Amino acid sequence: MNYIDCRNGVAGGLLMAIVTLPGIASAQDEWEFVIGGGVGYESKYEGSDDMEATFLPVAGITWKDTVYLSTEDGLGAVVYDDNNFTVNVSFNYEWGRDESDSSDLKGLGDVDGAPTLNLSLEYDIGPVTPFVELTRHLGGTDSLEASFGVETMIPVSALMGDGSGSRMADSGDEGPDGPAFMAGISTTWSDDKYMDSYFGINSTQSARSGLSRFNAGSGFKSVGAELGFVYPVGENWEILTMVEYSQLIGDAADSPISKDDSVLFGGVTVSYKF
Repeated sequence: MNYIDCRNGVAGGLLMAIVTLPGIASAQDEWEFVIGGGVGYESKYEGSDDMEATFLPVAGITWKDTVYLSTEDGLGAVVYDDNNFTVNVSFNYEWGRDESDSSDLKGLGDVDGAPTLNLSLEYDIGPVTPFVELTRHLGGTDSLEASFGVETMIPVSALMGDGSGSRMADSGDEGPDGPAFMAGISTTWSDDKYMDSYFGINSTQSARSGLSRFNAGSGFKSVGAELGFVYPVGENWEILTMVEYSQLIGDAADSPISKDDSVLFGGVTVSYKF
């Protein structure tokens, strides 16, 4: 349930596709388009004690609830789905980190961005969905990450004991028929290449930045929780609010680069589906 990366490079391509293929959605039910935007407020980088406002683009194309291209999930497909167990494979992009993102990064240099190959496994158990996500960075840090967690979506009508309107949307839709809360908890493991790139400090970086040398090894990087609220407006519009909190742990928390172990994000988006 990770939130949108506001700098995702596929947004421009999605917008172009939506402009150049205006008749597809109305002609064939198997196509679905989403477009919108919003604002977010987040930590400047993992471990930063400064916050910044960002623009959140929302754009996506889905074909037969199977193949998708979106600002959040990149280009991917559902390769297996038996109603309870789902397997997704996708390509996305990790933007890395620029030294210019914060004065606290001065002397540390840039962490190069790169495409990522992603594998996600989900299994629905009643109202909750345990998941595993594997991310292989194809360049840049040339690293591997794994996230483990549980997420859920609960219609407001179910909480109020009202059976009407509590039906969840059909498989492949983005949410329930009515307003609903979303929640999740997760933890992320990162290998030594990722940890050393983002939290390690070598001798050259130490001399340039004035920070002590630090060797960041592989291990669990963070634990986190998120809470959201989705509010459909009519048949096509949707308002989404989301708050995410993660706590850096292990070498990520011990690194001199981490000025604040709390990583925060809050945002609201408005989107139109057709």
